[in-house]
Amino acid sequence: MDTVKARKQGNAIMVTLSSKLAVKEGQEFFYSKDNEGIISLIPKVDDYFANAKPGQFTDSDDHLATDFIPIGNELDD
Repeated sequence: MDTVKARKQGNAIMVTLSSKLAVKEGQEFFYSKDNEGIISLIPKVDDYFANAKPGQFTDSDDHLATDFIPIGNELDD
């Protein structure tokens, strides 16, 4: 496991990522820090379905929502 050292740049603390991680310049991330101090970077995806094929994300229950029109308070839960 490789290590990195945090450094100060202006008013921010920076961590440099190795080029072997193949992170592209300008790539955006969501970040979080848990109770144990573990920092996670999650790549931001603009459109999860951009390369999806028609019907790729359907399942056997999709027919239940076809032509569904609520007539009372079915959706109030």
